[in-house]
Amino acid sequence: MVVLNPNNWHWIDKNTLPWSKDYFNERFGAMAVDLGEDRVVTTRSVVVNGDSNVSQRKGKPICYFDLHITMEVYVGDENVASVDIPEFMHDDMDFEVRLNCTDGGVRGELNNEFVPQLYKLMEQYQKDLLAEHSKDLQMGA
Repeated sequence: MVVLNPNNWHWIDKNTLPWSKDYFNERFGAMAVDLGEDRVVTTRSVVVNGDSNVSQRKGKPICYFDLHITMEVYVGDENVASVDIPEFMHDDMDFEVRLNCTDGGVRGELNNEFVPQLYKLMEQYQKDLLAEHSKDLQMGA
């Protein structure tokens, strides 16, 4: 019997960008933040570009990603803002969220209520990515 990757020592790489696109579309699509007065913030038109990979080296799973994420923000049926996250990276969880909104009152509400929920969702991504994809990187003996 020939062992191609003894003890899972060699580099194995898996492209996870398609999964990441589905992940963010599902999470942001299901996201609803209550602003009060029967106003709920939702997101639509989520676009995810960049790189996302889960790899294994010396038997240990690692992930690396550099994503650009954009989405439209709605209150009810009215498009009130757009969100741009230009660099969401595996080694820098202090990412920038650019909120483009012309209405100052709505902008303040979005910063206070919507953006913190967005951060929580984004911070969970790396954990979910590794949990989902590291289990099938191991090669059987």
